[in-house]
This record gives sequence, structure tokens and C-alpha cells, in this order.
Amino acid sequence: MKSEKPNTEYGAFELKKIYKKNYFIGFIAAIIFHLVVIALYIIIKPEGQYEPENGIKVRILKYAELGPPPSIIRNEPLTEKINAPKPNFGKPVAAKKGEAVSEFEVPKESGTQGDVKVEPPKVEVKKEVVDETYYVAVDMMPEPSGGIEAIQKKIIYPPNARRDKVEGKVIIKAFIDESGSVRRAEIIKGIGSGCDEAAIAAVMSSRFRPGRMNGKVVKVQLTISLVFKL
Repeated sequence: MKSEKPNTEYGAFELKKIYKKNYFIGFIAAIIFHLVVIALYIIIKPEGQYEPENGIKVRILKYAELGPPPSIIRNEPLTEKINAPKPNFGKPVAAKKGEAVSEFEVPKESGTQGDVKVEPPKVEVKKEVVDETYYVAVDMMPEPSGGIEAIQKKIIYPPNARRDKVEGKVIIKAFIDESGSVRRAEIIKGIGSGCDEAAIAAVMSSRFRPGRMNGKVVKVQLTISLVFKL
């Protein structure tokens, strides 16, 4: 037969009444216990060490504790230092009055090493720039003294040309300087048989009135035609 007041028998009512309170106290106590254990472990365990399951100790170093990196150059034995004798240039002599620097006295026992030639400093001579421009057309072209007829009279007819009856016109380019002299002459059109050389000789031996540009004498190249006719 069941009791009509089950909660009041055998202290069940008192146990249910304090159950929640005891559960809460036990939960708080367990949390505090675990926190204390973890704190003790952190305090007792050395900082920076880690011990894995295999028993090997691993230490974690900070960047500041790392030394310089190893050198990639192989360690080669140092060469033996050679103590060479210092050169002896003589004894210093005090500078004389008015001198900026002191001189050195050459020891008398020092032998001569040969004749020493002191060359004077080379002085660079600036060359005068000469204008070698020969104008083709100017205000007043050069004219031969006595005209073209004077040059024609200087021509010596070559014997071979006379024998072969060579006739024709030789065209020459003459380069005339400011003084009216012919510097050089070139054949533009020739007839051969010695006539070209005779024409150049006649032009080279002639004088010209120099050409002018803007009232100033200048170098001019002039084309001259000479006729060879028997």
C-alpha cells in the first residue's frame, strides 16, 4: 500500500529542496578547480618549452635570440702574411725658407738605376682652321688675265695629237684661291693623246682675277673649255 505523502517520507522533500543549490555549488567548484590546475601548470611549466609524446624536448626561440645566419662561403685557410721590407727613400730634410714642402735626401750608397730622361711637357699646338670651301657661283666670277685667249696661246700641241690629227674640246675644272692662283685642276672631259695634260699645264700656269662674294674675295671653282684644233 502506497503512502499518501511520498514527498515527506525518508527526507525526499528536503533533498529536492536543496538539489539545485548543491548542483550549482558543485559546478562552480569544478570550474574553479580546473582553473587552478591550469594556472599551476602554466606557472610550473618553463616558458618556451614543449614536450611532445615521444619525449623529445623542443624549445621555441624568439627572433631576438637568433644569431646571424651561417655564411655560405667556405672557410678557407688564411694566407700567410708576408712582411715585406719597407722601401727606403732616404732621410727627410727640413724645408728651406720659402719652400712649400720638404725634400728627401737620396742615400749615397744607393746605386743608379740608369739614365732618367725628363721630357718637357707636350704643348698642344692648335692648328689654324683653313676654309677650303670653293664656291661654284659668286657675285663676281674669276677671270683669267688676258682672257681665255691668253690660256689658249699657252697650249703646246702634243706631237702625238698632231701626228694623229686629234682635235676637240677639253673641259677643265680649276680651283682658284683668293690670290687668283690655281690650286689644282681636274679634267671633266678630255680627248686624250696628251691634250688633257697640255690643257692642265696651260691652266695651272695662268693667273686669274679672284672671285668676290659680298665684296670679299673667296675661293671659287671655275669651269674652263679649251679647244684643240689643227
